[in-house]
Amino acid sequence: MNSLLPAHATVRHGICWMILSTACISCGNAVIPKVASDLHPFQIGFLTNAAIFLLVWPALRLPAPPQHRTRRIRLYVIAAAFGGFSNLSWFYGLAHVPLAEATAISFAAPIIVTACAGLLFGEQVHPLGWAAIFAGFLGVLLIVKPGFAVVDGGTIAVLLATVGMSGLYILSKQIMGVDSTRRAAAMMTLSPMLVGFLPAVWVWGLPSVATLVWIALIAGLMYTGRVTMLLAFRAAPASTVMQFDFARLPFSAAIAYFAFGEIPDAVAMAGAGLIIASCLVVGYRSGARPAALDP
Repeated sequence: MNSLLPAHATVRHGICWMILSTACISCGNAVIPKVASDLHPFQIGFLTNAAIFLLVWPALRLPAPPQHRTRRIRLYVIAAAFGGFSNLSWFYGLAHVPLAEATAISFAAPIIVTACAGLLFGEQVHPLGWAAIFAGFLGVLLIVKPGFAVVDGGTIAVLLATVGMSGLYILSKQIMGVDSTRRAAAMMTLSPMLVGFLPAVWVWGLPSVATLVWIALIAGLMYTGRVTMLLAFRAAPASTVMQFDFARLPFSAAIAYFAFGEIPDAVAMAGAGLIIASCLVVGYRSGARPAALDP
């Protein structure tokens, strides 16, 4: 159907899908602190992933490519560790860190990926790219303020989640070379659910019916955000639509203000601006997706 439309129309559709995706993901993240007053974040993360898995599990019944079986299993095991670790850290962090600040820190993931590509894999990074990486690091410091403010467990959790996201991005590119998109998406939902099972059981509490409804809402918003993101990629180049992933920050800031009365710290917002500018430079230089995805 997209082939029947002018190129500029499909790009416009892709941008609209991406903005809708950022709105859904921001709203889903915003509900987590509300639910955290009733359940531990680890249990929220497990139940959310379990609800999403109910929607995607049929993809696991698709036949896997016969080749690269050993490599595929190894990649999924490593991805499960990164995904489970990142998911647990993200849900815990959102329960303790202002939403806008957590969202801003998460944008550092593509900067970390670019740095790893240069240092660990020998990929060429333009000097402007290294300058952007350094500026992004300064942006994270402005948000965290080490030495000037107490860096609590929630902030550390968000930082760890961002590192975990970076690992997932690196692994995802390799996984897409050995498995189908639908199976990979289902496996990437299954792994954090399995990894998060024991931590969730350890802190398990009996959720109320109202809490289960909120969790279903989180799962629905997150799933819709992922689907609309895929639709955005199908309609337009990823390097174009991912620029609009930064809409998560104003969405998150607005939701945090009107729903929780959180007023973003001016220094933290300056740091967020540095991170966003750095990601845009990295994305422009590499032609890659310049923004972070939600765990």
